[in-house]
Order: sequence, then C-alpha cells, then structure tokens
Amino acid sequence: MEQQGTTHWYINGEYVLTPAGPWSATYFADVGREFFTHTFDTVGTYLVDVAVTADDGNAASRWEVTVAEEGPEPPTVDASRPATSELVADETTTLELDISSTTELDRVVWWLTQSDVILDISDLEGTNDTASVEINGGCHTCQIEAWVIDDNNTYTAVNPWVFEESNAANDDAGGDEGSVAVHIQGTNSPVTGGEVLEVTTTVKNTNSSAVTRTVGLVVGNDPETVDTRTVTIPAGESEQLTLVFETYPVAQDDSFPVRVETEESSDQRTVRAYGTET
Repeated sequence: MEQQGTTHWYINGEYVLTPAGPWSATYFADVGREFFTHTFDTVGTYLVDVAVTADDGNAASRWEVTVAEEGPEPPTVDASRPATSELVADETTTLELDISSTTELDRVVWWLTQSDVILDISDLEGTNDTASVEINGGCHTCQIEAWVIDDNNTYTAVNPWVFEESNAANDDAGGDEGSVAVHIQGTNSPVTGGEVLEVTTTVKNTNSSAVTRTVGLVVGNDPETVDTRTVTIPAGESEQLTLVFETYPVAQDDSFPVRVETEESSDQRTVRAYGTET
C-alpha cells in the first residue's frame, strides 16, 4: 500500500512534528493507517486536527480530547513471560503479556526494534486478557517492544526482552569467550530543547574474565559522539550507567536517534526534544 499524501498534525492550532523515523511508515504499510502519539501535560480540553495533503485532493479530521484528573488510566502489563529479559537470537520463543485495564482492551502491536518491523498484532478482549506471539529469533541487541492499546487508543509501551548472542555464536566460541552487549534501559525523553537528555544503559559481560570497555553515546542523523564512559565489568556481571547529552534549543519539536555503543555492540532509540517556541 502506498501512502496517498502527506499528513500534518495540530494541537489547538499549533503544528506538531509528526513521528520521525521508519516506524510510522512501517505502521502505515502494515496496518493501512497513520499513527500519532502525544502526551498531554495538563488537564483541559484540546482540539486535535489532522490534515492530509495530496495531489488528488486534501482531507481533514478533528477530535476533541478532554484530559481530566480522574480520566481513564492506560492499560497495565501485569506480567511478562519468559520472565528473563534475555532472548537467544536463533531460537523460536513464545512471548506472553498479562494485561489489565479499567476500560475495554483492543490490541497489542509487537515490534522488533532496530529492524523496525511489526512482528504481529494481537487482538484483545475485555478488561483482562493475555496476548502472545511466537518469534523465530531476532537480531543481536534488538528489543521486542509491545504497544498495549485500549478502545480509547490510550496505550502503554513496554520492552521487556532483548536478543543476546545466538547459540551458534556461543558454540563457535567453545564456551569460553563470551561477549559484551549494551542495552538502553530507558531515557528521560521527551525533554525541552536545551535540557539534558539522560540515557540509562546496561552493559553486560558474558566473558569468562573481567573486561574494560569504553561506552559512547552517539546522537543525531549526522552522528556525533557526545559522551563516553569507561567501565570495568567482572565476568558474568552487568554494569548500569547513565550517559548524558545537553540538547540544543529548538523552536519546533524535534526527534532524533540516539545510539549507545561499544566496540562489539550497540543499541538505538528515537528521542524527542520539545520546541521552545510558544
């Protein structure tokens, strides 16, 4: 399916940057619809407008969104299986999420990050349900991210699993040499332009002896290393650290990639900086 125009989103008449990166295009290609996410910081009533401009004509829609103190909460993920966060890159695994909500549940969108592909979409029923998907392995350091969505399109995003080394790679290593893998645990995105972006990272050492690695934070579409930390990690253990970047003041909202990397591993996310123009 080819997109038939360009989509523009507005909140209370103010233009809002559309989702950056390949995810929005992937979602449209798989589902046939655009998506736009926004977090409202204060209570009140908001007008959300969308305009689609195309060579064969334009179209527009409007929603009135009311944000209240006692408004509905997003869905909750009560449990995930397997309980371990680490998946083997060349194994078939069934993933499950136990989900509850105060409103009717709708669906779960399963993503494979870094590859930016939709693995599956699971339908949900009622206010308590279990969603599952069978996966046939994945790319090293890629994560599984699940969007849990209710009938109001309120959603919760979770990423409880990450792919580690394959069994074949471990076999080739003779069970002695392991690897060092980095995984972005989370960020404080979105931030306002000019504020400090924090990227919390786990570095895992599966070698049979301690290793020392320099971990770098790389930002932007024109990649620039903005922070580095050197850590020594004992055999079989993990180290958590936070890398930082003072974002640039921007007039309009902006999204850009951030990547954490060592010499043999990397992990990437897209983050957002709010514009300062009022």
